[in-house]
Amino acid sequence: MPIKAMVFDCGGVVLRDHDDIHYARWEDRLGLEPGELKERLWFGPLWAQAELGQLSEAEFWTEVGGELTLSPCEIEQLASDLWQSWGVDPRVLALVDRARDRFRVAMLSNATDALEHQLTHIHGIADRFDPIINSARCGIAKPSPEIYQLLLERLEMEAREVVFIDDRAENVTAAAALGMHVIWFVHPRELERQLAPYLRLEMQVDTTRS
Repeated sequence: MPIKAMVFDCGGVVLRDHDDIHYARWEDRLGLEPGELKERLWFGPLWAQAELGQLSEAEFWTEVGGELTLSPCEIEQLASDLWQSWGVDPRVLALVDRARDRFRVAMLSNATDALEHQLTHIHGIADRFDPIINSARCGIAKPSPEIYQLLLERLEMEAREVVFIDDRAENVTAAAALGMHVIWFVHPRELERQLAPYLRLEMQVDTTRS
């Protein structure tokens, strides 16, 4: 059965955390160890609640600010600074655009209720993905099988007609268990290599590293 759709994860694939300077500044300001702020923000219970829609984006940052004993103004600045560290990876976006020439392209992301706004008004790429399945909107997060089933229902496709791309091993494993073709994202160049057979790309020798 031919491939009909490609589904991209958002954070860590399309949007990349490309600059740690803001994290370092806030860790120094808060007296935290290097890497501790990321761990507390994105791998703690508050983020788990936010990506299930149990906390809004605003509520998430308010709770974070309370834990870090920040003022409302400081909370706003922290959120603004850290989201600025994320940006669209142009190499991945180029592959998304190539995929759209041949396949339906969707997004499946564990995110807060701010995802659609950010993709539309901050990054300007929301119109490249149809549908956008946001965990906060449906109350289910990867790697739960139910969110992949929801994706397939929205696509009106079978699992074997879909290629799923994610940077988390557990999310890729869950998609593969349902019968999807999967790619574990580790680097844009490797993603290009693995997508080449689908997109009919002519690979060239890469003499640079990034």
